[in-house]
Amino acid sequence: MSQENNGGQGLGFFSRVLSIFHAPREVFSDIDRGAPWWQPWIVLSLVSMVVAYILIPIQVQLMRLNPQGLSPEDLEQALEGMEKIKYLGVITSPVTVLFAALIFSAVSYLVVSILSDRPNFKKHLTIYLYSSIVASLGILLSNIVVRWNGVENIRTVGDAAAPFGPAAFVDAGNTIGFAVLSTLDVFSVWSYVLLGFGVMHVFGLSKRSAVLVVIPVWLLAVLIALVGARFGGSV
Repeated sequence: MSQENNGGQGLGFFSRVLSIFHAPREVFSDIDRGAPWWQPWIVLSLVSMVVAYILIPIQVQLMRLNPQGLSPEDLEQALEGMEKIKYLGVITSPVTVLFAALIFSAVSYLVVSILSDRPNFKKHLTIYLYSSIVASLGILLSNIVVRWNGVENIRTVGDAAAPFGPAAFVDAGNTIGFAVLSTLDVFSVWSYVLLGFGVMHVFGLSKRSAVLVVIPVWLLAVLIALVGARFGGSV
């Protein structure tokens, strides 16, 4: 694997993907030397496509639970409509991932641009994308657990989630509490820490400044979780 803009001293792409879990400093050094943003985007897109595929029967079962109280006729129409577009989420996953990454990165980059004397959006986007690989693994594992337990065992909205954090101890009916805590599972917190460490390493920020960069990312994640709980019937 060729080395990108680093004089042959950095990691290859696959090594970076693995190293983000055990040697993030090396990954962030590569990013500082110019590692491309599109490589982690490809990884995230592939994981997202797998997650979207795994979610199809879970979403159908949730629809059958009818948490929104649709009439039998409307419910049947909704299920028929879902059947027609069930693979749409899989197909559009790469675009969705990129769009979300740009929004999250832009929000947090505002802080970086103020606090750092050498801001660079492409580097910040790359840091965010690599950090998000960890969070995406948590999402994948959560949905695998739900499928492993059996879609037929999903009898409440809460059964459609397998949180790896404090949300596991909160009733999914507690919309606000469950939504907030779902953004603080082990993998999400890990990714927040990586993002903070990344901006410290690449942009020379202090720990306090790094926290200020991460907070908008977390708040936006909470907002999305709340909207999903309100309009999607689950988080």
